Amino acid sequence: MKTINIMNFVRQNDHRLPAHSDILYRTTEAELALVNAYEVENTFLLQYDAFCDERFVKLFREKATPHTELGVWYEIVEPLTSACGLPYRSEKGWKWDWHIVPGFSMAYSPKEREWLIDETMRKFKEVFGTYPRTIASWLFDTHTLNYLADHYDISAVAICRDQRNTDAYTLVGGYFNQAYYPSRNNLFTPAQTAAYRVPVPMFRLLGSSPIHNYDDKKYYSPQMAAQHGCATLEPVWYSGAHEACVDWFFKTYFENEDLGFSYAQLGQENSFGEHDLITPLRMQIEKALQLKDVRIEKMCDTGEAFKKAFPEKTPATAVTALDNWDDEDIQSVYYDCQNYVANLFRYEGYTFIRALYLFDERVEEHYLTRTCTTFDAVYENLPLVDTVVGYAQERRECGLMIDTQGEAFTVQKTAEEALTASWAAHTVTFEPDAITVKAPKLYFYAARQPAQIVCEGQALAYRYKGVQYRLRVENAQICPCVNGDFEIIPSEGTCKLYPERDGRQFG
Repeated sequence: MKTINIMNFVRQNDHRLPAHSDILYRTTEAELALVNAYEVENTFLLQYDAFCDERFVKLFREKATPHTELGVWYEIVEPLTSACGLPYRSEKGWKWDWHIVPGFSMAYSPKEREWLIDETMRKFKEVFGTYPRTIASWLFDTHTLNYLADHYDISAVAICRDQRNTDAYTLVGGYFNQAYYPSRNNLFTPAQTAAYRVPVPMFRLLGSSPIHNYDDKKYYSPQMAAQHGCATLEPVWYSGAHEACVDWFFKTYFENEDLGFSYAQLGQENSFGEHDLITPLRMQIEKALQLKDVRIEKMCDTGEAFKKAFPEKTPATAVTALDNWDDEDIQSVYYDCQNYVANLFRYEGYTFIRALYLFDERVEEHYLTRTCTTFDAVYENLPLVDTVVGYAQERRECGLMIDTQGEAFTVQKTAEEALTASWAAHTVTFEPDAITVKAPKLYFYAARQPAQIVCEGQALAYRYKGVQYRLRVENAQICPCVNGDFEIIPSEGTCKLYPERDGRQFG
């Protein structure tokens, strides 16, 4: 299952732009004309103020074809709160505000979130005659997701890529790029059991680079450094506007090993209308139409296809970058499953696990029952290895080191839901319950990890923000170092690492 969604986001109001009303409308009009010209399946997500504006409504009623799905872009705007009898607490006096307070759902009480969703759905149906099947936002809360899933027939939902305090939205350690069934306690966490599983797939937006997105301050190309842009498929940024980068993205997502499911979202929010986003988006669409065995779909249809292909649980998937889009010798592989996400990384000859996060469906998001009152909102999973927090620019002080003279690795599917990276005499195999490493020695830079870590027999025990979990090590000796790090010495050249919740192995 290889899928692309061409999905554009529609705001009616953005006070950051001069003559914003006209810019937003003209941009949307041009995006609609573009997808119409190519007759491709596509999705437009409209904010509440956009489908209250007769110009936007008239545009889609008269110009949209059956190839276009209309859904909801869910940011909270003043017309929506006024319709619900709630104040809009924008410090700038705006009717749309990109800050968490008042522009996102977690800034409201759980009951107020229900009122906001009900009014959004009511108004959308009044205008377009049906309820939307797709709802997305840079960020929304889990209570809202549960309410949507329980009261409306939703096919797909989506949130932003992983990022650290970009536009006040922090998402760290999530299921990388693809799609998963979220937990009823935390929409950022895949569920492990049916009891906690929301039966609506959550997709990740923007098409992130598996090399640059995690740590763009350490590992970047000269082009990215010069452009100061996001390492995504967004057509307004360098990586989404240049043909060589787009070719690399499509090869990485759709030609390299993915374990059976790969996904990318193309498109742009109309707030970037002062830029020429149509030319690069046209280039992306033309290249997408040439891809072999890749379907371009409406978002709602992709959600239904996902549910049909993976009816019982979140599948294991992979995003594999065996080279970089420029001449730098970098490789990166993300492995996702319902239990954890891991990133194997190779840079300047060092091969190491750059990121490893545990998923626990029982851990609640910070705003499940509480209202967010801070500038930013934080969504995260449980860090086992994190090479950003607390790290200096010294690149060799990186995560869980496997090889300091690493040759280029190859990647292949070795069993159902199993992915193996191989080089020289080394292998790393990711499976849903464990990571098997063949290497003489592993060195874990534990002292600078965000979690508290101690050695307890054959396991590293973690405590992070009140949650306990561990990394159990089989067929190896864990040797504490004087600086707080650990050496892991396999007894027979191969060891297994088991990420575990509360000391219990995955069931």
